[in-house]
Amino acid sequence: MTTSRAARPPHEEAPAVHVRRGGFWLPGDLRRGTGAASPRDAHAGQTWQLGPAWVQWEAPAEPTGLPPLVFVHGGGGQSTDWLGTAGAEEGWAQLALAAGHPAYLLDRPGHGRSPWDPARLGARTPSPDYAGLAAVFVPAEDDPRAAGHGAWPWGRGPGDSHVDAQVASSSGMLLDTALGQELDGRRLVDLLERTGPAVVVTHSAGAPAGWLAADRRPDLVFGLVAVEPLGPPFRDLGPRGRLTEGPTAVPLTWDRSGATARLPRLARTPVCVVSGSASGRVDGDRQTVAFLRDAGVAVDHLELAAHGLAGNGHGLIFENNNRVIFDLLTHWVNEKAGMCVA
Repeated sequence: MTTSRAARPPHEEAPAVHVRRGGFWLPGDLRRGTGAASPRDAHAGQTWQLGPAWVQWEAPAEPTGLPPLVFVHGGGGQSTDWLGTAGAEEGWAQLALAAGHPAYLLDRPGHGRSPWDPARLGARTPSPDYAGLAAVFVPAEDDPRAAGHGAWPWGRGPGDSHVDAQVASSSGMLLDTALGQELDGRRLVDLLERTGPAVVVTHSAGAPAGWLAADRRPDLVFGLVAVEPLGPPFRDLGPRGRLTEGPTAVPLTWDRSGATARLPRLARTPVCVVSGSASGRVDGDRQTVAFLRDAGVAVDHLELAAHGLAGNGHGLIFENNNRVIFDLLTHWVNEKAGMCVA
């Protein structure tokens, strides 16, 4: 008996490509338990790791000499956010590869394939449901914001494959924001020490990792792209704490010797902040840009509406015009980071 199929399976439909690919673990901080077990040390007397992280990567079959692009996902997401699994057919990782760049995707500690152990990392917020997704990424049809969110042409509720995929890939965020950001920053530096100098691209709550890595190892960050970064500065995050350092909850390297406090190490890296027009985050991003500029950091603010791109929400990295946005960013890197990326 022959069974008919409405469509060919993905492995038959996808075009054949020739690439190098792989993955590896970034070990966590080595810890040795002492004394009685505690909420952060459930294995008293044992040796363990705090905050290991998984990295997957792809690169052109033949080296091009172009620098890697290192992608850091946001909030309760994971590295699949950069793979076009919940929206546009191609994610920024595939677009980077097509442009000749190695693409490295980091699963932040406690997210995706990087294990979350509450005994070591603490509690986290509940995994988002469909209502949570609507609040952040995809306003429901009856939401007044939906009319301005035209870069998401797909469905907006359960049963739509794009929405289902985004909910399926989402998890909670660590309640200990300072710990999470510290581990994100450490693992990103560990990754850059393996890749060599790269362009770092962050999204939303992944942005603090970028600020910290550029502050700690400016020699390894050619340029830093922050897509709708966590903010505005000093934001109160409720049960998750507060951004005590402005853009981060972890200390940056300040020079307070003058009349105005400066971030001299972060200032060595050109920065581009990207904002959509329909996410409601433009004003917060403007405050972040102003804060960084006051601290001596060279920041360009790419407001997509000013480039004729209307209707992008907070998930602009996987919306239907993500290729056009990516092209704008490669142009910025050419101009500001002093390298050919196209």
